[in-house]
Amino acid sequence: MHQPPVARRFSLVRGSAALLATFLGAAAVLVGCDKPTPSPPSPVVAPPAPPVAPSVAPVAADAGAPKSKLAPAPTDGLSLAERLEKRQADEARLATQLAADEHKRLLQYDKKHLKEHKKIFAFILASRKAYDGQKTKEGIAKLQAKMQKPLEKTAKEMAKIDPKGGNSNVLTDYDVMLNALANDYPGALMAALDGEKAGLDEQRQEMDKRTKKVSGWLAELQKAK
Repeated sequence: MHQPPVARRFSLVRGSAALLATFLGAAAVLVGCDKPTPSPPSPVVAPPAPPVAPSVAPVAADAGAPKSKLAPAPTDGLSLAERLEKRQADEARLATQLAADEHKRLLQYDKKHLKEHKKIFAFILASRKAYDGQKTKEGIAKLQAKMQKPLEKTAKEMAKIDPKGGNSNVLTDYDVMLNALANDYPGALMAALDGEKAGLDEQRQEMDKRTKKVSGWLAELQKAK
């Protein structure tokens, strides 16, 4: 069947248009394939936090280097043994000086009461001699009773020398001897008459020791200026 010329031309045009469209589509595809595929955007990363400075305790403005607790090394050039010997010698000298100062103080104090000292000491010596002269218990007992008041009076006179204490060198000796004469000494004499002499020996040794001390002290007071 033969188509009319016009219809044939329209068919050719339509076919050409379709072919052109197909060609352009293919070209578009080819052109699209040539373009590089865009890479996905990089993730946003937060900048790293600045490092935290270590905590440091504040230092005082005037603080210096730490001080050592150790004592400074000696610079005297002595060894440990020599240093110890020197210290002991120094301590001994100090003790001697202190003792000398105390002796001088007591001497000056008792010197002012020499008269009272002589009176009290004479009474003690006389009382002991009187006891030693008794040969019987009856005689010792009578003398003991007779001496109670004189002993008490002498004790009061002794206390007047140094009311506060600590200023006389022999008041303690007086006190011991007066108490012995009031009780222990006559008791020991009576026991000795019964053959028990140990107590009397002890009492006499004690009295002799203190008598010697007081005698020497009073002699020193007598010479002191």
